[in-house]
Amino acid sequence: MKPVEIQDLLTYRFLSSVEFSPAGERAAFVVKRANVEKNEYFSDLYLVELSSREVRKLTGSGKDGEFAWDADGSTLFFLSKRVELEDKAALFRIRIDGGEAEQVAVLPHKAESLRALGGGRFLYTARVPQRDEPKRDDAKDYEVLEEIPFWMNGTGFTSRRRKHLFVFDAAAGTSVDLIEPDLEVESFDVRGERAVTLGRRFAGVAPTYRELWLVSSDGAGKRQIPLGELRCDDVRFLDERRLVVTGSTGVPYGLGQNRELHAVDLESGRITPLTPDWDRSVGNSVGGDCRHGAGPTVRVDGDSVYVSATERDHGVLLRLSKRGKVEAVVASPGSIDAYDVRAGVVLAVELRPGKLQELYLYEGKKSACLTSLNEEGLRDRAISEAVPFVATSPDGTQIDAWLFPPVGVASSAKVPAILSIHGGPRTASSDIFFHEIQVLAGKGYAVVVSNPRGSSGQGNAFADIRGKYGSIDYDDLMAVVDQATARFPYVDRERLGVMGGSYGGFMTNWIIGHTDRFRAAVSERSISNWIQKFCSTDIGYYFNHDQIGATPWDDGGEKLWRHSPLRYADRAKTPTLFIHSEQDYRCTLPEGIQMFTALRYHGVETRLVMFREENHELSRSGKPKHRIRRLEEILAWLERHLKSAAA
Repeated sequence: MKPVEIQDLLTYRFLSSVEFSPAGERAAFVVKRANVEKNEYFSDLYLVELSSREVRKLTGSGKDGEFAWDADGSTLFFLSKRVELEDKAALFRIRIDGGEAEQVAVLPHKAESLRALGGGRFLYTARVPQRDEPKRDDAKDYEVLEEIPFWMNGTGFTSRRRKHLFVFDAAAGTSVDLIEPDLEVESFDVRGERAVTLGRRFAGVAPTYRELWLVSSDGAGKRQIPLGELRCDDVRFLDERRLVVTGSTGVPYGLGQNRELHAVDLESGRITPLTPDWDRSVGNSVGGDCRHGAGPTVRVDGDSVYVSATERDHGVLLRLSKRGKVEAVVASPGSIDAYDVRAGVVLAVELRPGKLQELYLYEGKKSACLTSLNEEGLRDRAISEAVPFVATSPDGTQIDAWLFPPVGVASSAKVPAILSIHGGPRTASSDIFFHEIQVLAGKGYAVVVSNPRGSSGQGNAFADIRGKYGSIDYDDLMAVVDQATARFPYVDRERLGVMGGSYGGFMTNWIIGHTDRFRAAVSERSISNWIQKFCSTDIGYYFNHDQIGATPWDDGGEKLWRHSPLRYADRAKTPTLFIHSEQDYRCTLPEGIQMFTALRYHGVETRLVMFREENHELSRSGKPKHRIRRLEEILAWLERHLKSAAA
């Protein structure tokens, strides 16, 4: 068998957005795949019949995405790019028993999500200029910034543009805005003729809390439900009179504190904790580069609330009964990337060790894999199977870690090793299939991943590194490297590399300024200067303050500077490759440029590769050709410094 190769990425299928039909007899989901010719992704709808377990492709244009079921489950409505429209969206429908898709209407906005209300009416979200913003014919020639954030990663410039919720009547061709002008919708749900939204209101500076609004789907009425000190980020109808929201007060662990679930009474406004004092990482935070899209974190089925969560290194699906009992109904060996539940039956998109995404069925104690969409992608491929180990940090903290052995290398041979650091920091590494890691292992590298403090899945106290960036997390990572070189005799401690993206890029930048034990480094979408990041990114003005504990004006910015890798760049000796995206608004391009300039100024070998028309998600959902080129750059850099005769 051959090792996993870079180009294999182009054969993978990415599953997301699984949704049962209203009666639960079938479900639809989205499948994406790379289209290398156009340097984009095809997207189609698939259908699974639960009785026969037959899976079939429902649409084939490669341009179909967000969908909604009609009331009787016989038809799917969906947004499609079959018709190219500027600032508008085409709405199509297709019967599941056969026939071609047909266009229903053109929505007057570039819709991002879709829910069917019945009677030819639909709810959708779209980003639109504020109502008092004058329309300008030359608006594409410049940007006017009047608030922060003024841009958002993956979205672009957003100043005075808000995501709103609209109701569209296909027969009349009319669309009604349901949202207060200054609100930015971040979550919504609908039941009958009522919709509920969570959004943040701002004029100048966006806050870190959301407002909860109940609105009529005909736009006739709306009222706010106070949330007090609770910071919420997701909402669902629990029943006719109650909502369920996820959120926390941020006390005592800050904005990243693990979320709890709360019930909100629509009449009285009373908020009742459903999961008091639990300490779970709500949502899927297992890192990966073989998914493209997701699904809701919270679902309601009958009297039960379901929520996906991360425990250490894997995903779980939890069920909360009406009486508050919490039980795990799915414990995946990997990650739960999307799911739906109907009458207790669960469909889940999972990414598992040694396997790409597939759709799994859970019915009582029985489970089955329903799809084989990625079977071909890994056929005849030798997969590196992770070996778990535990490292002990200097203060005694135990750190979970894994080593992916090189593929096709004699056991007696000494091999170079790469320490790969995940982003976040509140995400988690695991032993699931990770294309980048498998490519490195296929090229003869041992790859080490771990969950240092700051990682999710192990409780708030473990994840809390506020004000400690570059200290205990650095100790944890060095302990992991020490243990890996001691435990695995084939790891060549003289040929070590380090790499990471986002928070992992920050740690890579930090490491090269604090040790010269690594012979090569790759820093991606990184953080180098907390002061610069505070004033330039879509989250910097609140994230930096929360995580580092200071603003640029506290003590002259000394604390932010003390935790900035750029401060220590004059000590670096490690040849470092920087990879950054031009439209990365989460960790902006100057973060990489500053470190690149500093290393070049101090005589360290360095190279910066900037990708145009890409953002913070380059390695996970960037254009196919760009993802290929990125891996080629990484391999060439590591080959030169860890394998060549001159190394």
